Amino acid sequence: MSTMDDPEQRLAEALRARATQAGHPAPPPPPPQQVPGFRSAPPNPAPGSRRDAPARSLQAQAGWALLIALIAGAVFGCALGLLSVLAPGLLPPLG
Repeated sequence: MSTMDDPEQRLAEALRARATQAGHPAPPPPPPQQVPGFRSAPPNPAPGSRRDAPARSLQAQAGWALLIALIAGAVFGCALGLLSVLAPGLLPPLG
């Protein structure tokens, strides 16, 4: 969310800037509001932590799915090729 899209954020920043110009210390910005039922991640997770596990797991699943699709396509293509060579005329001509 950018500061240009949120008028409340812009007003808060303007009031904070005006307070610092008047010689008063600006109060710290309020913490972000929590959405009910949403847990935020730790601020600085260590590299290789469990937070990266779902992304790696999803990538691994996509890799396995692509590998299986490639193998299935190769088997199907070889089967059609053998069928067309060993039993000519069995498959309809395409084109």
